[in-house]
Amino acid sequence: MSFLYEVLEPLPTADAALARARALCSEFGEWTGDPFDPQLGPVVTADQFHYARQHFTYGDFRRADGARIPEDGLHEFWTTIFRGRALRGGDPWRVEVELVPELAEIWPLLVEWGLTLELPYYRSPLYATDADQYCTESDLDTMVRAAGPLGFEVEWDVALRGLPYTKLCGVQLCLNSEWTSQSADPAPGRHAVYLSVGTKNRDVQDAWLASTGLTLGPALLGW
Repeated sequence: MSFLYEVLEPLPTADAALARARALCSEFGEWTGDPFDPQLGPVVTADQFHYARQHFTYGDFRRADGARIPEDGLHEFWTTIFRGRALRGGDPWRVEVELVPELAEIWPLLVEWGLTLELPYYRSPLYATDADQYCTESDLDTMVRAAGPLGFEVEWDVALRGLPYTKLCGVQLCLNSEWTSQSADPAPGRHAVYLSVGTKNRDVQDAWLASTGLTLGPALLGW
């Protein structure tokens, strides 16, 4: 497993973060692959929900920790869903709903309940690639614009100049999200870029990171 290191620089906008990620690929890479595995994050605020309704008709409520949705203690949640006639289906781990306006009422309680709303983004015309696939830089520009305030992440495989091994080396971009441990978590308004130093460079990675001249955050479990 690789380690990721955040590049600690002000990144006030998604465009600025995307440009910085590409600049890192260019500055430190012998070669760079196409953007890989772009993903939208879950909806965690009412503002994100209102934006999502412009582009999506339905989504799935799930537990943020991946557990089953509890049968008790969600009276207001179910009342709002049934009042809006939003229920489409589901199972013990998810509740599929139409994105009706009434659902905006359950924020910020949704966070207290440990629930998030996931979108079927691979079925959206805003999305330019299938799951777990590479895309073009032009497609990535389109997806970042379409994501707006929603969480978004993508990675590039990069052969980092000066490191002996290339496996799992690259650059990670997180928009309205942040890398925590092996995944990106929602963080509305926060944008970040990370260097991944691979799995076989432990003996030289500290010296290499120091040589970049970048101010970096602590090591995070990565890809």
